[in-house]
Amino acid sequence: MQILTEVAYNRHNFKIIKIIRVLNEDMMEKAGTGKKTYSAVWLSILLLCIFPFMGCKGGIKSYTRPSVQIEAIRKVAVLPVENYTTEKFAHDKIRGIVIMELLSRGVDVIEPGEVMNTLRELKINRIDSLPLSDIQRLGEALNADALVTGSVGTYEIKRGMTVTYPEVSVHLMLLDSATGDIVWSVWHTTGGPDFWTRHFGAENATLEETSKKVVKEAIDTLF
Repeated sequence: MQILTEVAYNRHNFKIIKIIRVLNEDMMEKAGTGKKTYSAVWLSILLLCIFPFMGCKGGIKSYTRPSVQIEAIRKVAVLPVENYTTEKFAHDKIRGIVIMELLSRGVDVIEPGEVMNTLRELKINRIDSLPLSDIQRLGEALNADALVTGSVGTYEIKRGMTVTYPEVSVHLMLLDSATGDIVWSVWHTTGGPDFWTRHFGAENATLEETSKKVVKEAIDTLF
């Protein structure tokens, strides 16, 4: 009797059906010769067990000021994100994802249009190097406990010899609007194609999915 093991994953997971089928064929061949087939069985089980953990390696570095009570920060303003990529709207996309992620965690985020109007009214043109006086003026005008600043360094589809994969890197900071102190800082990036994509051509996530994942994991280091 032919043995066929198939495991179906949704499109967000990678497929290992091809590997299992190869192992099953080996099992069937050996079954006819009377040889032991336990190694193939156990290898199949092992692949199923380690599969969820064999994702792409990324990098995340974060800092949180020890003396600050994060729970006390309830209202924040997300400032425009600096764009260091060739993708024209990468900064707007990342800023939108950051806002949605904070809102989903119960943080009161000031409406982006109000933030932009306040920046114009206060004649603040540079976001990447805010002096203490501008941080305090923004915090007071917006009635915000803290300001979120950041940048996107990579936002593109990379192309290797045989595979393509999304790569996104972001840097986010949370500034105390009263003191100007850096309350939290995080840098996170994806790490290229994972094991399954490199060796078996498994389906990759989209740029949007990768961006959401990177931002979520970055903010996980704060809340």
